[in-house]
Amino acid sequence: MKRILIVDDEPAVLLSFGKLLRFPGAEIEVASTAGDALALIEAQPFDVALLDVRLTGSDGQEGLGLMKAIKDRSPATRVILITGYGSPAVMEAALDLGADFYFEKPVSYSVLREALQALGVG
Repeated sequence: MKRILIVDDEPAVLLSFGKLLRFPGAEIEVASTAGDALALIEAQPFDVALLDVRLTGSDGQEGLGLMKAIKDRSPATRVILITGYGSPAVMEAALDLGADFYFEKPVSYSVLREALQALGVG
């Protein structure tokens, strides 16, 4: 069973990604805040975390901090970072922190599936 965590503050994104990325052998958990995501990670590690960069917070880059916390707790967790507010600086920071993939919204379902397959999930 492959465990996938999806973190985004937009309920529609969580719902659509949760449905579209479901496949046999996958267990998908969703979280709308960094705190909820960390609680899930503390309970059991995930194979892949799909994170939005901008969550409900003040700095607009909470997903980067969340990715660092996930990597600190579970270094084997692979990370796909997605943002609607991309820039070269955000991409560089994401890759420096260990993101396996960085995508700017809108990102298609097929691109996400290909990324999951490249990570050995899906």
